[in-house]
Amino acid sequence: MSESGSLRSFRHRNFRIYYFSTTLSNIGTWVQRIAQNWLVLELTNNAVWLGVVVALQSAPSLFSFFGGTLADRISKPKLLAFTSFSGFLWAGSLGSLVILGYVRLWHVLVIAFGLGVTAAMDGPVRHSFVPELVPEEDIPNSVALNSVNFNTARLIGPALSGFMIEAFDTGPAFLLNAISFLAVVVAVLMIDNDELHRKAPRANARFSESLRYIKARPDLMALMLSIFFFATFGVNPELFSAIMATKVFGLNAGEFGLLGSVIALGSLTATLVATKREHAPGVSRILKFAVFTGFAIIFSAVMPTYLFYAMALPIYGFGMLTTAVAANTTVQMGTAPEIRGRVFGIYLAMWMGFAPGSAPLLGWITEHFGARYAIGFSGTITVLGVCLIAWIYRGRLEPPEETSIESVLGPSKG
Repeated sequence: MSESGSLRSFRHRNFRIYYFSTTLSNIGTWVQRIAQNWLVLELTNNAVWLGVVVALQSAPSLFSFFGGTLADRISKPKLLAFTSFSGFLWAGSLGSLVILGYVRLWHVLVIAFGLGVTAAMDGPVRHSFVPELVPEEDIPNSVALNSVNFNTARLIGPALSGFMIEAFDTGPAFLLNAISFLAVVVAVLMIDNDELHRKAPRANARFSESLRYIKARPDLMALMLSIFFFATFGVNPELFSAIMATKVFGLNAGEFGLLGSVIALGSLTATLVATKREHAPGVSRILKFAVFTGFAIIFSAVMPTYLFYAMALPIYGFGMLTTAVAANTTVQMGTAPEIRGRVFGIYLAMWMGFAPGSAPLLGWITEHFGARYAIGFSGTITVLGVCLIAWIYRGRLEPPEETSIESVLGPSKG
């Protein structure tokens, strides 16, 4: 394997094991997301309830900082084994309820919230663990490949879910996700801890320290605030496709699932390009990517037919994942290793935790004004919000030369 190629991180055994296990897990997650959305629409035929379920699953992400703090304090492989087994129990329970014919809306609500709690703990650990699997010079490549992993799953998962729903109903889709969680449990047990590139966990790692660290860095503040607008209003591809599929085009489950794969075509293109980049893109470029994505959302909202809507989605997918990979890499590379888990916990809280406010709102707009207005509203808020942050932090978007806790906060606050 070339030491400078776009696949060079696969030279490292730990990365290979982790990568393939999380690919399976991510495919299972996307299969479940599509099946869960479809199940809610089958049970209620109401976009508001769909928004409520999305909100319940996203709400715990506001507390991702707790998972980030644990990631800096405790062995990450042990945490990943625990969270993955928890996900297995939640997904398996929902699949069993559907297959046995006992499922009710309140079951979906409770399990969605349970999976959200698990994800809030799991997310910061998974993301902050990736740089520990490879040497420092391969971190940008490993982060980009991890995004390819995510988007390969996003390409396969929705289509697979749609076909499974049509052939077997939603129950087996949830069971498939349950089994995929076990792949991560097995992988972390196989990882060689002696080959990890990490500093020892800090038993005294405090969440307040990460808040002061971000506040002391205008570049990170601008990134976090722009991600709030971008992720809360701009990163709702499953919700956008669900309401367009059912409320505008009257599609079946298979066609709905294919929309997710079409989005992922653009997403995968973006992440494949990112594997060749050697440095973090920087906050200025992240802001530009986010604005581009907002306009792509508005563009998709006015497409007149299913075919034209599907053709517009790769543009949205490209912008969405270009922004996501750029932000992810910038946080990974621009944050001191000893505080990376906690900073990433806050980043994920901004990324996923505020969707509870937008999802029911978009459902309400859909029911009262139509799906196109809801999606157009999302794109407009994304553009205006990110532009506002860019204006407030203009001239202060470059990172400091030294990112250690002592350099940013001073020795007395380390």
